[in-house]
Amino acid sequence: MNDFDPLTLVKKYFNEKKVDERTYNLIIDRMSVIEEGVERIKQITSIDYPYYFVEPNVLVATSDIEYQQYSILYARTIPFCTTENRIKIVIQLSAPLVMYGLKGTLHAVLAHEFLHYLNILKNIINLEVTSDNISNTLYENSFSDNEKILDSNKVFKGDAYLQKLVNKKFANGFNDLKLDKKTESLWIKKKLPIQKIMIGDNFVKLPFSALANTIVKDSIKNEILKFS
Repeated sequence: MNDFDPLTLVKKYFNEKKVDERTYNLIIDRMSVIEEGVERIKQITSIDYPYYFVEPNVLVATSDIEYQQYSILYARTIPFCTTENRIKIVIQLSAPLVMYGLKGTLHAVLAHEFLHYLNILKNIINLEVTSDNISNTLYENSFSDNEKILDSNKVFKGDAYLQKLVNKKFANGFNDLKLDKKTESLWIKKKLPIQKIMIGDNFVKLPFSALANTIVKDSIKNEILKFS
């Protein structure tokens, strides 16, 4: 359950005048769609959605190989090691996704990231020391993303429409031209906050010791076993 404020960074950026009042209010207004999607996934799977937060930047991934090309990362599932050497997992949702994405798009992205979350939990349960493959090009990255998730048709078998949304939006990486255009014109060209990352740096290695120290509830283990 998300028991911390997912808008902490957004509020910080607003107080520091890095985003204007209109942007701030639109994000606040759209959070009800996010909360609805989170509850929808919980009802289908009987598993609480992981911690999530809104990132008040647009994440832009670039590649050394594909000169002047970039890809917008609207959401990421991020595992990290705590000071207790345990794995925690958070979902990062970019502000443009929350602001400009249609309801179906938002629910599909939330569902897709949830599949990544479950796959990481499966690796923890099985003590699989993993790191996401480093893609050197944006083209490779769009195709490798779907390789690190559980089967959406099994996980969301109680919601045929959500299955359809996920399969449509993530057929070959994430596809939403309308969202891309709005993000370009209403965020990037207006020089709102941008965070650039190299596509090859968009990975994380999970050490065995941290996996071994991380406890996954038996109820969640049983549900994941059904999906695998």
